[in-house]
Amino acid sequence: MLVLAFIMVLIVPMAGTVFADQQTITNSQGIELFVGGSIFVVSDRPSIQRTLLEGNLTAVNYAPDQYPTNEFAFTSTSPGEFTLRLFFDYATGYKVRVQSSNVTTLSNMPSASSKEWVSMGFPILQQTQSSSSNSTTYYLSGGPSELDIDAIYLGRPLGVSGLVQSPSVGFFSWTGSFGDAFPIWVKLLYFALGAQFFIVGGLWIRRETEKRQLSSRRFDFGDKVYLWVDVAYKFLLVSFVALGLVMGGEFLIVLLLRYMFLIAINPVMLWNLFSLGFALGAVVIAYMVRFTLERGFDFKPMDDE
Repeated sequence: MLVLAFIMVLIVPMAGTVFADQQTITNSQGIELFVGGSIFVVSDRPSIQRTLLEGNLTAVNYAPDQYPTNEFAFTSTSPGEFTLRLFFDYATGYKVRVQSSNVTTLSNMPSASSKEWVSMGFPILQQTQSSSSNSTTYYLSGGPSELDIDAIYLGRPLGVSGLVQSPSVGFFSWTGSFGDAFPIWVKLLYFALGAQFFIVGGLWIRRETEKRQLSSRRFDFGDKVYLWVDVAYKFLLVSFVALGLVMGGEFLIVLLLRYMFLIAINPVMLWNLFSLGFALGAVVIAYMVRFTLERGFDFKPMDDE
């Protein structure tokens, strides 16, 4: 019994020491950046085993996709709070460097120093002016570790320029963002009605043009311009009415369900005021153009008796 007790006294501290050596070391760091700023985590060994990202990841870029690796990059183009958890493990000692950079002016050409990031598929942009750049280095003698980064991306301050893009890239980016403001059913409605109006209207104009070729009231260029504007005006007017009817029908149905079945839905949220306002504005503009062509330039064709 004395021998057994002596062995236990020796084994228990040794087991505790081994267990303590295998504990994961956790480091935490908070970083505040403006949108477009980047966070780089670089190790001198392929020690990054996996990553866990938390937050709204719809407007972020990060790399790489394959692990283990010795580098990781993250950036966001919209404000928000993100949690980056990186897990490391390596048999021998390794260093981990965390660098954050706030960028005030960017070019859409990669710099020579960022070739390794571009090869990873990460869209690093050349930094031509930086408001701040911070770097922190950790050294671990080996084994597993974890790095938790709480990143807060803030909106750019006034007077700070963003990405310097070519006019074509900026235009397509703007049109894409503008189109995202409309629900998918509104886009489908406009597409269906637009195809119907412009196909039928084009066939009618073509038929009337051929019919009047031998008469004295044939269509000239001004007449055709007015007719096409008239088709566009009627298309926009019908689309606006259709939007109002659909939203009004949804409003009445939800209002009925709310009072009959006590469904907790706010029917006012069904009214997409942006879509209605845009449709109404388009109708007014088309009507003013049509009115100007008719009264100011006398482009309206005479009726064929």
